[in-house]
Amino acid sequence: MRKKFVFLCLIFSIFSVNAQYGPYYHEVGITSGPVFFHSDYGERGDFKNFVQNNGISIGAHYYFTPNVDYKSFQENLKVRIDVGYTKVDLQHFGKYVENGKNSLFAKQLRAMSAKVNEISIGGHIEYFPFKTDDYIRGIGFTPYVSLGGQANFYSVVSSSSLGESNIPPTTPVKYLDAVRTEDKIVASISGGIGTRFKLSEYHSLMVEFNSKFYFSDFVDGLNPNRKVYTENKANDWATSLNFGYIFYFY
Repeated sequence: MRKKFVFLCLIFSIFSVNAQYGPYYHEVGITSGPVFFHSDYGERGDFKNFVQNNGISIGAHYYFTPNVDYKSFQENLKVRIDVGYTKVDLQHFGKYVENGKNSLFAKQLRAMSAKVNEISIGGHIEYFPFKTDDYIRGIGFTPYVSLGGQANFYSVVSSSSLGESNIPPTTPVKYLDAVRTEDKIVASISGGIGTRFKLSEYHSLMVEFNSKFYFSDFVDGLNPNRKVYTENKANDWATSLNFGYIFYFY
């Protein structure tokens, strides 16, 4: 609860800065792209698992630079407010569920699945090492790195094609009492690297590779006991590759 409160305060502070100083300029953008979910579904390090446990992300963004006295802030930094939607379908992939395996364990794993829907609200600081595209005039690339936090409202539905989950006939021992269907709020932090390509004074394209780390291991609806199953080492996290368009208005 304390972590969620801190992130909500961070988001509120960003809006307060904008209200106090007034924006130096405005930009709005839209993005979309594939998202790859890293969770308790599938074998760790398996490439097929990484590629196939994927979904889609869509985002809307508002950018501004506060009209403050620090020239370096205006020339090298942008504040970004984000609203996003993510949808991911999860299954077990890897050597333990290959078609040739007919054990009960393999059948139970193949039958498990989860659907995750998430709405996120948050903010980022973007740092442009060679000055922002407002100070580098003309058409061209403007790389940046970003860091921020979000409040994520997620809904996960876990199921098994063999029947009811969390009972021995349908669920492997490892995942008994570790499967959830729930709606919750969780905080996250994220970082990314990207670039803009300015088409004209008012139009840019952008691409960003982003990683998001959740302060929960239940976003995927699955969390085996870490004390018993020590391979369950990390909370859920996701990587995405987003492509977008940005419009400038002054």
